[in-house]
Amino acid sequence: MAINRTEENPFIYFRLDSAEELKHDTPYTVRELDWHKDLAVIRRFYARFTDTQINPDEFDQAVVGAPMVIMDENDIISLALPLSFRAGETEIGGIATIPEQRNKGFCKALISEMAFRILDNWKSVTLTTEKTNLPMRAAATAIGMKEL
Repeated sequence: MAINRTEENPFIYFRLDSAEELKHDTPYTVRELDWHKDLAVIRRFYARFTDTQINPDEFDQAVVGAPMVIMDENDIISLALPLSFRAGETEIGGIATIPEQRNKGFCKALISEMAFRILDNWKSVTLTTEKTNLPMRAAATAIGMKEL
């Protein structure tokens, strides 16, 4: 298969290396979930967006941290997963908010809190999104992340 070198990368990358640069704003209650204990609620939420099954054994909670959510009673409104691709940094990924709850600041609050906790453990925090995902780009910029 030939690779089209002129094809533009569809992703944009953000990074934050210091808690001093973080604009930490969490007006909502953010909860940590356990990859195994809370797997049913995580899978129920993700089934709204994808058929891909989350395998908790692919994540080492001691290394990357816990999934974080904003909930309404027993249902997840917004979720973010900590991912580790490179030593010394954790990526905020798997970010999703149910459509009827978008544009209320849940994503911004969630990634702000997750970035705060990641940076508190002396790790850089990154976030990757599609260039066309303007709300995610705005949220990353609003919390102080710099575009790479």
